[in-house]
Amino acid sequence: MRWPRLSRPTSIAGRLTAFSAAFVAGAILVASVILWFIVAGVVREQIDQRLDTQIEGARSSLTVSENGQLMMASQLDGPPFDRPNSGWYWQVRSETSTLSSRSLERRALKPGGRQADWRDLTSARPRPGETEDGNGRGLYTRTLSTRIDGQLVQITASAPEAALTDPAFRSLMWLVPAMALLGITLLIGTYLQVRFGLKPLKRLTTDIAEVSAGNRSTLPEGEVEELKPVATEINRLIALNERRLEEARIHFANMAHGLKTPVASLTLGLNDDNDASGGLRDLVLRIDRRIRHHLADARKSTAGQPSDRHVLLRPRLDDLILVLSNIYRDKALSVRCEVEDRAGIRCDPEDVDEILGNLLDNAFKWASTAVTVTSTRTGGLVAITITDDGPGIAEDRINEAFQPGMRLDESVQGSGFGLGISKEIVELYGGTVTLQNSKNGFQAIVTLPVSRTGSS
Repeated sequence: MRWPRLSRPTSIAGRLTAFSAAFVAGAILVASVILWFIVAGVVREQIDQRLDTQIEGARSSLTVSENGQLMMASQLDGPPFDRPNSGWYWQVRSETSTLSSRSLERRALKPGGRQADWRDLTSARPRPGETEDGNGRGLYTRTLSTRIDGQLVQITASAPEAALTDPAFRSLMWLVPAMALLGITLLIGTYLQVRFGLKPLKRLTTDIAEVSAGNRSTLPEGEVEELKPVATEINRLIALNERRLEEARIHFANMAHGLKTPVASLTLGLNDDNDASGGLRDLVLRIDRRIRHHLADARKSTAGQPSDRHVLLRPRLDDLILVLSNIYRDKALSVRCEVEDRAGIRCDPEDVDEILGNLLDNAFKWASTAVTVTSTRTGGLVAITITDDGPGIAEDRINEAFQPGMRLDESVQGSGFGLGISKEIVELYGGTVTLQNSKNGFQAIVTLPVSRTGSS
C-alpha cells in the first residue's frame, strides 16, 4: 500500500513554518510524555513513602509472645487502612501467625513480586510488587522481610493501583490543554518570527522589481548583513550590464552614422535615368531595411536600460527649444511650452532628444509665427502635442511623411529621415506618433509611457 505523498511548501516562509510546526508538535509530544513520567514518578514516590511508613510502624510495633505468637504493641489501623475493601491493606506473616489490617477483613494478602531471599534480609528495604485482592482489584505492594526475635517475618503494605494512576491522569487533564496552549503560542511566535525574519527578502524582491521596472537604478545596500553581499553582486551585474549596453549603443550609433547616410544618399541619387530596371533601388531598400532591423533590435535592448528610463520632459524641452530658437532666430517665432515640471516619461534621454528634436525642428521649420508644446496624461501614457501655425500637410500625403528619405517640399532643407526615425524610436517604447491638421495649424502628437516617478 502506498501512502499519499504530502506536497512540499513552495515558499521559504511555508517551509520554515511547516518545519517549525512539526518540530513544535514533536517537542510538545516528547515534553508531555516526560512530564507524564515525572508526575507518575512523584506520585509513586509518595505512595512508596506512605507504604514504607506503614511497614516501619508495623515492624516497630511487633513483638513475640512467650508462646511464639506475633503481637502488635500499638494500633496501626488509621485511615485509610481502616476502611474495608479500600485496597489500602497491611499484613504481617510469620511461620506461626498472621496479623492484618481491619480493611483486609482477615483475608490473606499475597505479596507481589519475587519470592523473598537473603538479599531482602540484608538490604532492610521494602521491595515493590503487584498483586490482586479478593475482589480482583489491582494492588501495588511494598514488602519487607525481616527478623523479629529470631523469627522470619514478612510485612506487606498495599495501595490500590488507582492511587498511582488517577493523580497522573488528573494532572494530564491539565497538562494537555497547557501543552496545547504552549504549542499554539510557539506556532504564533514562529509565524511572526518568520514574517519578520523574511521581511528583508521581500524588500529585496520589491527593490529588484523596482530596478526591473526602471523605477530605480541600483539596489540599496540593505540592513541585513547576510543580504548585503547579494545586493552588492546584483548591483555589480547591473553596472556591468549598463556598461555593455552603452558599448552596444555606441557601436550601433557608429554603424548608423557610417551606413545610414551613404544608403540615404544612394536612395536619393538613384532614379529612372541611372537605374531603369529599379534593381539597384530595390537592393538599396533591402540594405536599408536590414540596417533598420538591426538598429531596432539594438534600441530594444538599450530601451530597457533601468538607469535611463526616467526623464522629466520640461528640462529636455527647454533645452531643445533654446537650441532651435537660436537656429531659427531669424523667424522670430513665439514659442510656448505648457508642460508641467513634474511631467515625466519612461524613455532614454538620448531617445527623447532625438524624438522631440526631430518633431520640434519640423515645427520650427514650417511655423509662420508660433509653436506651442503641451502635454496631457491618459492612464499610463503621456501625450506630447507640438503645434505650429504653418501650412500643414495635405490629408492624403500625411502618411508619406514617415517614409525614409521622403521630402514633401524640396524647397525646404532637410534629409527626409527625421519623422521616420522618431516614429521608429517611439514605437520601440510602445508609443505612437500621429500627424494631423488642426484649426490652429499642424500638430504632431507623441504618446510615450509615463514615468512612475513623475506625473502630468
